Amino acid sequence: MASCSSEKPGTPSPAPISSPTPSSASNQEVFAGMDSCETLRSITSDSTFDSYNPETLESDNGCRAEKARYGNVAIYFVDNEGIDGLDSNKGTKSGTKIADREAVQLAGAAGQGNCFIGISVTPRSRATVNLTLSTGSSDQACADAKVIAEKLAPKLPRGN
Repeated sequence: MASCSSEKPGTPSPAPISSPTPSSASNQEVFAGMDSCETLRSITSDSTFDSYNPETLESDNGCRAEKARYGNVAIYFVDNEGIDGLDSNKGTKSGTKIADREAVQLAGAAGQGNCFIGISVTPRSRATVNLTLSTGSSDQACADAKVIAEKLAPKLPRGN
């Protein structure tokens, strides 16, 4: 891109390249090297989930696994929004702690038998667990999602 500089009026010169601010640069690197499917597989290996598939519904680093007659679970690494951005016009939102990290739980946000837990990594990034049961209550989904979130939390980077 060219623009006019004040040094030689009217002569095109390269426009200055703005470097990312430290906070946006660090957010982009928060989950560097972390693969959501590999992580989900490692924390659910004892739960007989199968068909781990990458997903991009909440971020470009998400993965969903299914379990016959149980339901499905997904995790996402979201590097551009913290837990404060989580809200739902459906279900019940409550603050909680997951392995000494601030977290938000949305019970029934996607309907009966669903629970969504956002775990704070930095003020502008989070990891999420989204669990939906084939049959069952949102309370049961949240209990199961919390077990997975507790296994996920120690694998997450420590943010500022």
